[in-house]
Amino acid sequence: MVTSRQTNLIVKVILMLGVILALATLGNVLCFLRIALSQDHSTYSIVAVDPVTGNVGAAGASCVPISAASLAALVPGQGAAAIQAAFIPKNQTTVFNMLGQGMTTNEIIKLMSDDTYDSLVSERQYGIVTLREGNIQAAGFTGEGNEDWAGDRQDSAYAVSAQGNTLESEAVVSDALAAFSATDIGSVELPDRLMRALEAASAAGGDRRCNDSSGLQQTAEAAFIVVAKADQPPFITSLGQEPSPNDPALPWLYISVIEAKGGPNPLLELRSRYNAWRSENLPFCADCNLDAIPVPSGGYPKPLTKAILNLLNRIGLEWAAIFCCLTSIILVVALLIIFFRRRRQNRPV
Repeated sequence: MVTSRQTNLIVKVILMLGVILALATLGNVLCFLRIALSQDHSTYSIVAVDPVTGNVGAAGASCVPISAASLAALVPGQGAAAIQAAFIPKNQTTVFNMLGQGMTTNEIIKLMSDDTYDSLVSERQYGIVTLREGNIQAAGFTGEGNEDWAGDRQDSAYAVSAQGNTLESEAVVSDALAAFSATDIGSVELPDRLMRALEAASAAGGDRRCNDSSGLQQTAEAAFIVVAKADQPPFITSLGQEPSPNDPALPWLYISVIEAKGGPNPLLELRSRYNAWRSENLPFCADCNLDAIPVPSGGYPKPLTKAILNLLNRIGLEWAAIFCCLTSIILVVALLIIFFRRRRQNRPV
């Protein structure tokens, strides 16, 4: 038979375990938010415009476990941009609005690289392509404070800009640009070129923070591809929150994949889902080279962590933080109530 003393001991153990669980949950969430909401969006990306159709698109990847699509700003018929490295929503919104106002790439870069506008401009990176009255402008900006390797490259003939920072080498950007601008892959369309360019960047090593000395090459934790048709509304996403599948502003193509650190390369799932999308949305092309560019496989699947990361990105990081904090507080309070009630019941009369 369990004595009152044993009961008290059991309650204390349960209380202690509950507090540890609550603090661990809170700590994990705060750690995740510190990474995700910090002014760090090191990445590699490609932005481009189709001058014939007016379609605009972007593809990118990052070794941060949040949707990398938040770095893109698309204004169909006018331009596309990547806002990355020491990312802040204010700069994303500013670039997005200037694209919508019909400003050219050079005008946007001039403002965004002005240290009187942004005191931390040395830490920023941009890649922008605009289409105005048939004229294409492609340009980038890489602040000197970006971690090596960092840089941007453009090909105005193909209306494309490739950029990245904290990379394995310059080849990540140069190979992406070469893959996008390839002339021996047939009459492929903008989404095909973006997909191949992102794979080429991953094949060159991608984000060096996702690779280690043991030989693991994941190259990124998050990857995306997004393309909007000329008749669709402008599009940006909030940092750390995937758009709803029912969002009327959702572009023609939107695929985002997030993996746990040390897990599989997200480019593998991105390619699989892209192929499925292409079979339903683009015509068969007999002369096109639609083969995937081989990328490093990364590590072993981590389904539970991946599910949690996807849930957090679906509901939004801010709401996720509030929910987890409230849950932790409620758990601690409930356990304290149980503990003190037990003490009162066992107190001698």
